Amino acid sequence: MIKNFAKPLVLILSTALFLSACGSAKTTTENTTAGGTSTSSTASADNGAPVTVRFNMNDGEITKDQIKEFETANPTIKIQREDGDTTKLAAQLATGEAPDIIRLTGVNDLPSYVIRGIAMDLTKLIDTSTVIKKDDFVSAVDVYRFDGKVQGQGPIYGIPKDFSSDFTIWINKKLFAAAGVPIPSETVPMTYSQLFDLAKKLTIKNGDTVTQYGLSEGGKGEADLPYLMEYLLSKGVKLSTDDYGKIDFTKPEVKQALQLWVDGVKGNYGPNLVNQDKAGWGGEVFLADKLAMYQSGYWFSGVLRGDEKAKTHLDDYLMLPAPIADGGTRISPTGSATGAIINKATKHPKEAWKVYEWFFGGKPAEDRAKSGWGVPAYKHMLPMIPQETVFDKKTYAVLQDELKYSGKFIEMNPYLLNGDTLLKKQLTPVYFGKATLDDAMIALNKDANKIIEEAKSAASSK
Repeated sequence: MIKNFAKPLVLILSTALFLSACGSAKTTTENTTAGGTSTSSTASADNGAPVTVRFNMNDGEITKDQIKEFETANPTIKIQREDGDTTKLAAQLATGEAPDIIRLTGVNDLPSYVIRGIAMDLTKLIDTSTVIKKDDFVSAVDVYRFDGKVQGQGPIYGIPKDFSSDFTIWINKKLFAAAGVPIPSETVPMTYSQLFDLAKKLTIKNGDTVTQYGLSEGGKGEADLPYLMEYLLSKGVKLSTDDYGKIDFTKPEVKQALQLWVDGVKGNYGPNLVNQDKAGWGGEVFLADKLAMYQSGYWFSGVLRGDEKAKTHLDDYLMLPAPIADGGTRISPTGSATGAIINKATKHPKEAWKVYEWFFGGKPAEDRAKSGWGVPAYKHMLPMIPQETVFDKKTYAVLQDELKYSGKFIEMNPYLLNGDTLLKKQLTPVYFGKATLDDAMIALNKDANKIIEEAKSAASSK
């Protein structure tokens, strides 16, 4: 057996992160407006000096030219961009020094930030905005709504800068031809069993050496938590209790989903821990024309258009619908939806909203839509998505169909901040034949519920 020496550290770090973040619930005032905006005298500058809004967003997601354009049009506001460093942000939240606008993912982070009192309710601000219209939102934007129990319902706490239906399948048609395998339908989704059967056929070996992989997830050819939760969403299976106080990873549907990837690792369908492929991620292998199928979202079309080699033969690539669980219903949810919230403790809510409204609803949002790196949050911007080439047109057609099934969201327990790490830790000995999948699920359940108990207790004590 692989020793679980990392277990105490995982438990300690997870609880510490939750505790430190809970400290950020303090605000600069006791009163807020209906929209969650501070009414403190420190809320905005009244001495004529420019106000600096600290914006936690990575370089490239907001450019220097965009910042200059905004500041020219709004001379009383300065934008200070800060990198999205998770460790640094946790420390800033603990000391009350977090940025005014905080980058996060709607799927993984939003409920946790709401529960901890960090996220400002933007509902009233959006209702009165002349830039952002709520009835213009695509359904995936609801991932930034949370009523304390159900994600997708309740107040609006943020907007994605863009998103993808992240479980679609990208294929390399030439590698299908090399394996003598027909190309699946562009309109009818495969089941996951069909997908893995196809992966087996598409994996080509020369002796013990794999010359062509059949399938990989976003990172490697191994299971991750988003994949598991998407499979369970299709099956209609929920793991957490209504109060998120407990989670059950021992349900039979969990084993069904994970067994597919355990068999996939044994069959060398993709780069993995066991075969020690040196590729950093599945996309790297796909771009090298060594991977027939890659599970990733619409955003990957931007990678293909931008890659010097891939862009010379884009017609060899095709996006297919997201698979469905065996016996499940069709869904095509986002696995991330990167966006931002406004820090409830901001001293400059008026100015922070001005920046937020511009970045998430103004010209920067239009620029992102036209870039083809993600799906815009607004219906009126969907036609701005690239549709010039045959590749663009085919990709857009599949995307339009997938968006019809993007209104449901994968389950993420807000008290389990490192669920993906825990899952991968317990699956590693299974991949190496040192533990059974049943053993891994029991151990995962024990670790996860311990972390949830401690994190929930920490939150209630604040």
